[in-house]
Amino acid sequence: MKIICDEKICVKCLACVTESEFGGVFFERGRIFFDETRPEDWENIFAICPVGAIKKSVTEVTDNVSKFSD
Repeated sequence: MKIICDEKICVKCLACVTESEFGGVFFERGRIFFDETRPEDWENIFAICPVGAIKKSVTEVTDNVSKFSD
């Protein structure tokens, strides 16, 4: 899974970093980063974002849709 943060709408409230239990979300050099290999509750981290800036990569979603339509 590839996770992205839309920097244009992120308000840097750091709720996602606080919600991260295993270091999968961290703030460094003024940006939010993700380590998708960590066993986080990713759906909860997506939901905790007050502006909806954290999402699965559009490319991955498109790839999954094409797999099911084959």
